[in-house]
Amino acid sequence: MSANVTNLITQILTTKYEVPAEEISTEAKFEELHLDSLALMEMALALETELGVRIAEGVITPELSLGEAVSTLVSLGSEG
Repeated sequence: MSANVTNLITQILTTKYEVPAEEISTEAKFEELHLDSLALMEMALALETELGVRIAEGVITPELSLGEAVSTLVSLGSEG
């Protein structure tokens, strides 16, 4: 389940935000990947659609790592 969520976020990061794949890891913080709060809000909306979960504003922040975001989404009930 979490691997699918990780893959989805990675796909969004590489395609929509053109983050180089080699920079993406579960330990990488979104701010280190040069994503601001607006980009994360856009990403959250895309994830809501893809995963079928509600993500409140401010749940995914620049200070979170990709792994922390995945854990949060899984805890929200993502079946991704």
